[in-house]
Amino acid sequence: MTETTKKGNGLAVAGFILGILAVVFSFFLLTGWLTWILAVLALIFGLIGCFGNKKNKGLALIAVILAVGSVCIYQFRTIPKYKSILTEVATGLSEEKVNEALENLGDALKDAAQEATEEAPAE
Repeated sequence: MTETTKKGNGLAVAGFILGILAVVFSFFLLTGWLTWILAVLALIFGLIGCFGNKKNKGLALIAVILAVGSVCIYQFRTIPKYKSILTEVATGLSEEKVNEALENLGDALKDAAQEATEEAPAE
């Protein structure tokens, strides 16, 4: 056998395996950084495998699809998490602003009442 018939597309296989791992880890919210690393590596290996030799091009294309899909899955799973955090922050900020405004209004009313009683002519 010649070397060209033995030679496969190892990058496509590596990208495919990394893509599968990225999809698996994308379902866990605490492993976001791992999902991104695996997805980027799967994407790089898959793209290199697509433009490499003709063997396993389908596997390389699947690696690219898995990489993009894993990032999409992870991002869609984190939307409710970030939405609840942002809602809590926005609610907390608005309550603080309202309380601060009420305190300022109360202080202003007290000061105005004091000034009015001091300036009123004595009868």
